[in-house]
Amino acid sequence: MEVFELIFNLIIFLLVLTAIISIHELGHFIFAKRAGILIHEFSIGMGPAIAMKQKGDTKYAIRAIPLGGYVAMSGENGDNALISKGSVIGLCLNEIGLVTEILLDKTCKQPLIYGEVVDFDLFGKNLSELYIELKTEDGSISRYQVTRDAKYIYQKTKDLQITPEESSFASKTIWQRFLVLFMGPMMNFLLALLILFIVAIIQGKPLENNVVDISSNPGLIAGDVITEINGIEVSNIDEIRAVSNNLNQHIVPVVVTRNGSPESINLYVTIVLQNFGLVNDLNDNNKDLAIIGGLGGKAKSAGLDIGDEITHINDVSVSNWSDIIEIARNYNSNTIKVDVLRSGEARSYTYEVLSAESLKSLGYESVSVRFGFQTGYAFDFIHMITYPFQKFGSSVTEMIATLSLLFNPNSGVGVSDLAGPVGIFSLVSNAAQGGFISLMIFVAFLSVNIGLMNLLPIPALDGGRLIFLGYEAISKKKIPPKFELYVNNAFFILLLMLFVYVTWNDILRLFT
Repeated sequence: MEVFELIFNLIIFLLVLTAIISIHELGHFIFAKRAGILIHEFSIGMGPAIAMKQKGDTKYAIRAIPLGGYVAMSGENGDNALISKGSVIGLCLNEIGLVTEILLDKTCKQPLIYGEVVDFDLFGKNLSELYIELKTEDGSISRYQVTRDAKYIYQKTKDLQITPEESSFASKTIWQRFLVLFMGPMMNFLLALLILFIVAIIQGKPLENNVVDISSNPGLIAGDVITEINGIEVSNIDEIRAVSNNLNQHIVPVVVTRNGSPESINLYVTIVLQNFGLVNDLNDNNKDLAIIGGLGGKAKSAGLDIGDEITHINDVSVSNWSDIIEIARNYNSNTIKVDVLRSGEARSYTYEVLSAESLKSLGYESVSVRFGFQTGYAFDFIHMITYPFQKFGSSVTEMIATLSLLFNPNSGVGVSDLAGPVGIFSLVSNAAQGGFISLMIFVAFLSVNIGLMNLLPIPALDGGRLIFLGYEAISKKKIPPKFELYVNNAFFILLLMLFVYVTWNDILRLFT
């Protein structure tokens, strides 16, 4: 069963990530085509091609590894000819003597002409003639005109069309290049809004009353009407939330109307310490003890385990979760020491935590008290229209707040907290366990994150290239293509190193 679940989660993860990245690349593709830029290939997936079709100048491929996709766009860094002076190449000519194929190695096919490149121009600025000057074995030098759709031929059967200026990315207007770059992230944003719109239609608007519709808490049953919490009268979900935000105990006196009659119950609630990364255990034998029932990443990496009984927080004795809540409510340090009992053995762990200030900037409270129930849902047209934009806005705000915490040395958030593919796999798996709606909401959130990350002003990302465009628009001078290429490549290597580091941390978290 576990193997089947792992395979299922892996398939969901690959489909989700491939869909999000392919949509991003589709945005680049559509607007590059509109601008008249030559697209060599639009691919879904990575690795060897399992299906490929040529339509016009573009190859469309489905590749074996369902992880992302890409657009191979011509001339992103100016004239990117695959030959240079001194290259030994072969030429194939058409019936009127124009070069249609440039053979890059001898294994391709028998050339009509074979020799060393003396001079060439395969960019043809301002629609000037394309040509190659070739020195043959007898020492003679001849000039050959090249067609504007000529192809490089290499490795016997592979080909790539040359990039004359008019079909090059670099030759387009600033506005056209801006749209090509920006519409990748924009497609991610549109995908997120579409998903959230579908969620709003399927799920509807949560009812704001005080009637239990679904309960995971054994103390509540469907149909209960919650009228009082901890001595405070409540009549709707907002009032219930307001009371729960100020609770300091794990056992809460609640009055409900059940089958028409009032009934008083002591409700054990779920305590989520979002700063410490700890959740209580609601098993019958553990309800009144400080037993850990759930762990966040840092608490788990520090060595804490589910089933540990907390005895001290920063050397302050605690005996139940109510004691711990009081400490956690306004905790502002970036580290915490937790002493526990495990199988009768005393152990101590120290790890980094999020301060109350950091959590508040992300829109969260340090302590979340959850009663474990949901009200019902009903279709609402206004909600269907507004929900996607509200949820989209909160995702953007949370992402920006998280990035700001990365650059705040006192936030308790660092590069080690970032998630790579392995971490995203775990998050997608958790979301999938919550059902279709939970998964869709997470996919929308992930799509927003990928769109925003690509807009960061970092060379090698879309945002960095937009910065170069901004400089060009202001200065009226183009950045030299080679300089831009070197800068993009340098930052690409740095991002690759960050990717390896983050992935390694993901793997450590997975196995610890």
